[in-house]
Amino acid sequence: MQHDSDRRSDLWSGLFWIVLGLAIVVHSAGMPVPRNLGATTLTGPGFLPMILGGMLALLGVVLMIRARRASGADAQTSPAPADQVPSGVVQANAPEPDPAPEETSNMRAAIALMLMVAYAASLALRQPFIPCTTLFVTVFVTVFNWQDRNTGKRLSTIIGALLLAGATAIAIEFIFEQIFFVRLP
Repeated sequence: MQHDSDRRSDLWSGLFWIVLGLAIVVHSAGMPVPRNLGATTLTGPGFLPMILGGMLALLGVVLMIRARRASGADAQTSPAPADQVPSGVVQANAPEPDPAPEETSNMRAAIALMLMVAYAASLALRQPFIPCTTLFVTVFVTVFNWQDRNTGKRLSTIIGALLLAGATAIAIEFIFEQIFFVRLP
């Protein structure tokens, strides 16, 4: 169940992402295309920011829709008030309290920040792109999906993360170097 303040936050956050995404789309559409260098609209400097801005706006819309749907669903499935439940009866849809959700969230954000800074530093020091990206994505996915104590599932998480990371690194390098003609380290 989502609280009213969470829904309001999601609505405002969605609106923020929509406005930011649309601003990026408008700004990138106005960027000059250096046609004298052989650039087209699809290879010009504003193409990728336009796509990313559109995706931000679209994800903002999705966030707002989810917040709206959650408010309707919660109204239909909300548990009975405590004064209407007989003593000793456990409600099936009562939310379980999270153990220190703020502390967990802060720790996850700190870990993500450390990993991203290390990745950016390695690229700034001109380390090869594919190995750095493969290592970063593998560690990132593994760290944030390391929940099961079963060794087999942990091994499959690492293998899946490694496959995802390799495919991601190769795809990014291909797109930037072969399509956008941007040299990567």
